[in-house]
Amino acid sequence: MREGMTGAGPSRSEALKVLERVRQGAGVGDALAQRTAENPLSAADRALMTQIVHGVLRNQRYLDAWLEPFLRGELEPQVRDILRIALFQIGFLDRVPAYAVVNAAVEQTKSAAPRATGMVNAILRRAPAQKPANMTPGVEFSHPDWLVSRWEARFGPEQTRRILWVDNQVPPLTLRVNLGRMPQESALRALQETGAQVEPSRYVPEAVRVRGSLWLEDIPAFQQGLLTVQDESGMLVTWVLDPQPGEKIVDLTAGLGGKTGHILEKTRGQAQVTAVDMAASRLALLDENIARLGFGASARVVAQDSRVFAEKHPRQFDRVLLDAPCSNLGVLRRRSDARWKKQEGDLAQLARTQVALLEAAVRLAKPGGVVVYSTCSVEPEETTLVVDRVCKNHPEIERESVQDYLPDLAFQDFVVNGALMLVPGDLGMDGFFIARLRT
Repeated sequence: MREGMTGAGPSRSEALKVLERVRQGAGVGDALAQRTAENPLSAADRALMTQIVHGVLRNQRYLDAWLEPFLRGELEPQVRDILRIALFQIGFLDRVPAYAVVNAAVEQTKSAAPRATGMVNAILRRAPAQKPANMTPGVEFSHPDWLVSRWEARFGPEQTRRILWVDNQVPPLTLRVNLGRMPQESALRALQETGAQVEPSRYVPEAVRVRGSLWLEDIPAFQQGLLTVQDESGMLVTWVLDPQPGEKIVDLTAGLGGKTGHILEKTRGQAQVTAVDMAASRLALLDENIARLGFGASARVVAQDSRVFAEKHPRQFDRVLLDAPCSNLGVLRRRSDARWKKQEGDLAQLARTQVALLEAAVRLAKPGGVVVYSTCSVEPEETTLVVDRVCKNHPEIERESVQDYLPDLAFQDFVVNGALMLVPGDLGMDGFFIARLRT
C-alpha cells in the first residue's frame, strides 16, 4: 500500500522532525543524518523523507505564499511545517493522490497539535485550487529578496532567473571514483546494478553522475573506499592544486576531508598530507573517511584553528589548499537551508575570516610554493576581493592561471583573470571559485 493511504507514514513523520531540527539551527545534512541514524527507514521511505525535506526548504517562500490567503493569525511552527509538507507533495510530487496527502496531514496534526486539526483540514481542502499568482522572482523561486536584487544587478534578470531555477532543482548525486583502484567503467557497472541511472562526467575523468534513489552505505564499492561523494566543481580544486608524490601538502579547514581524500588518491598516498580543522567532531569523521579510502596511515590530522597552525609551521609546505568557509550561496541546490540562514551583511564578516585564513595559507607555503584558494560561493566579497586584498598585502605573490590545470577545455570559457568562476548551473555543476597563487 502506498504511503499516505493510512496515517501520516514514516517518511512524513521523520521529515517533520528533521524540519524542526533545521528550524532550531541544525544544518539540513546533519539533521537528516541524525534522524536516519536514530530511526532507520527503508530505502524508499528514506528517499521520500529526503525529497520532502529538501523540497520544502527549497520552495519554502513559495509554499508560504500559497498558504497566506487562508491564514487568520499566526501558525505554530510545527503546524506550518505540516502544511508546507502537504502543499509540497500536492504541488510538486505525484506519488500520492491529493486526498491522501490531506488525510495524512490531518492525522499528523491530530498528534502534533490537535486544536489545529480542523484548520489544517479546511486549508488543504481549498488551497490546491488557488495557487499563487503574479509573484516576484523571490517568491516564485523561494529566494530572499536581497539575494535576488544582488544577482539581478550583477548578472541581469535573465541569467538571475536561470540561477534561481537551478537552485531549486534536485541535483545529481556526483561521485568521485578512485581511479587508482577502480576503472570508471567498473564503477558505472556497479552503480547500474543498483538500478540507479548513471553517466560519466563529460568534464572530470574521475566523476560520475547518478540519478535516482541510492543509499551509498549499502554499496560495496563505497564501503571499500572506491567511491566518494563530491561535486565535480569540488574535484576541480585538487586538479588546480596539482599535488605530486613526495610533497608536503596541507588542507586547511579540511571539514570532512573530501579534498584531503582526493589529494591522497591523486598522489597514490605518496604525499605527506596534513588536514587541519578546528572542529574535533568533523575531524573524527574525516579520520573515518580517510580510513575507508585506505589511506589511514598517510594523513596527519590536526585539530586546530588554521591561523594558529600557520603561526607554528611557517614556510613548511610545498602546496597549501584553503577551501574557505563561506556563505554557500553557490551550492543552494544542495544546501537547501542555506538561503534562509544568511543575510547580506554576513558577507563582510565572512570576508574578514577568509582574508585571515588566506594570509595563514600564504604563511604556510614554502618560497615558490603553491596556494589554492576556493569557495563554494561566487560573491565578489568572498572570491576575487579576498584574493585581491591578500595579493596587495604580499606583492611577491604571483597569480597563476588555473587554465593549464583543469581537465577539460570547456572550462576555459569560465576562467576570468586567471581564476575559475562557475555560476550555479554552468556545465551542470555547482557554483564555485578557484584561484591559484605562487608564493
